[in-house]
Amino acid sequence: MARRNAVVAGAMMYAVLHPPNFYAQAAAHPRPELRKRPFALLDGEPPAEFVIAANKAARVLGVEAGMTRLQAESFPEVTALSRTPADEASAHTILHNVVCLFSPRIEHIEISPGTYALDIEGMNRLYDDATQLAARLRRHTMAVGFLANVAVAENFHAAVCLALGKAGVSVAASGCEREALRDLPVRVLPLEPEHEETLHTWGVRTCGELAALLETDLIARIGQAGKKLHALARGEWPHLMFPIEPSFEDGLSEHMELDHPVEVLEPLLFLLSRMTDTLLERVKEKALAIASLRVVLHLDGNKRHERIVRPALPLQDKLTLLKLLQLDLETHPPSAAILHLELHAQSAAPYRAQHGLFLPQAPEPGRLEVTLAHLKKLLGDERVGSVELKDDTRPNAFRMVPFAPPPPAKSEKQTLSVPTALRVSRPPQAVGVVLADNRPTQVFWDGQRYAVREIAGPWRVSGQWWSEANWCREEWDVRLKTETAERVCRIAFDPRSRCWYVQGTYD
Repeated sequence: MARRNAVVAGAMMYAVLHPPNFYAQAAAHPRPELRKRPFALLDGEPPAEFVIAANKAARVLGVEAGMTRLQAESFPEVTALSRTPADEASAHTILHNVVCLFSPRIEHIEISPGTYALDIEGMNRLYDDATQLAARLRRHTMAVGFLANVAVAENFHAAVCLALGKAGVSVAASGCEREALRDLPVRVLPLEPEHEETLHTWGVRTCGELAALLETDLIARIGQAGKKLHALARGEWPHLMFPIEPSFEDGLSEHMELDHPVEVLEPLLFLLSRMTDTLLERVKEKALAIASLRVVLHLDGNKRHERIVRPALPLQDKLTLLKLLQLDLETHPPSAAILHLELHAQSAAPYRAQHGLFLPQAPEPGRLEVTLAHLKKLLGDERVGSVELKDDTRPNAFRMVPFAPPPPAKSEKQTLSVPTALRVSRPPQAVGVVLADNRPTQVFWDGQRYAVREIAGPWRVSGQWWSEANWCREEWDVRLKTETAERVCRIAFDPRSRCWYVQGTYD
């Protein structure tokens, strides 16, 4: 004969973990000294702060939720604390880790902070009795510093109501959810304020009294919400579980504690190779690639060295990623011996391009990235990348940005016009100029005399008067010609040095 609370094989069963007075427990968890002292937790912006939670000792003294800070501080024994989101996030993490030890399918009950529902179907292989499972789950929760109620039932909402309304461990036998909920107050149900007031007016105080009403009468008076509340009070409302999906990105990290400090790069690269291989296997299972690698080195002397390698395109090539790590660590070596090693990856969709038969071959992205890393090692990070013009009228104003391939070009109709480019002379070449009516007529350049056939200008530019590096000049575009040669260039006159020079030639 089967036991009454046995975990039946194949039957849907839910266990719900609920820490009562969650906000107060989360605030007291990192402050054990508060557990024996009355305290109140305040929320809101000063001076409109109000009490959102208080521990049992404070409630005994008369502190209630909704009191203002001034009212709470009128109790000299009560300590007033401000609500800290970090404490609540830490408490959520601790409770989540506990329930993950008992089931892979977990749903967070959003209407009740810190409450989790576990799908315990098939747990009959580990726990013969649901009471045994619930008691062990409660002991684990208490071991990490939280008080909790645990309830088990075949109906999801019945388990939630039992955990919210009964202290300790509660188990509803199969088909007996209505009897288990009978004495619970109706506040354990998800009531809207108007429905709570209506039930209070009717004198309905418990789930059993609500379940005893006729469903048609409830629907006639409060609409379809009455149908749901009636089914919830009977423990018969169905539920489709939405388990929490673990974040794939959070799992893309590898940690390694070293037995002996590492000071040389070669053994470090050997360890990074194994860790990179593991991360690549994970991203390939999802048909993804690695978009960036973040290396965190914990050094001797409590120091930390962190580097990020971000290829221009997501890669699945281990050798290329490892080479990029090597070049970056050679360029930026750690300052002390390495004691602990972390490698974090960020995934992205791999880059795929359709090449044409008659188009010129572009360099392979991985090899191009390695070449850029070599150049950075030789020249410095600030001298390798793509040129980006600054929003400035100063001549030759540009900066270097990390190289990134342009987006795929859309098919556009080819135009016959050819853009003109100015090939800038660095450094500028000094020339001699003959003026007539303040306009250049002849230019002496490289030992030759050029006659000015066409001219446009001048364009006067100046700026940055507030600094010592101020600039000012007068530019002309000219077409120069001799008997055998013709050149189109830009010449400029610097009034500070009283000198003419060639700024560049047009291709």
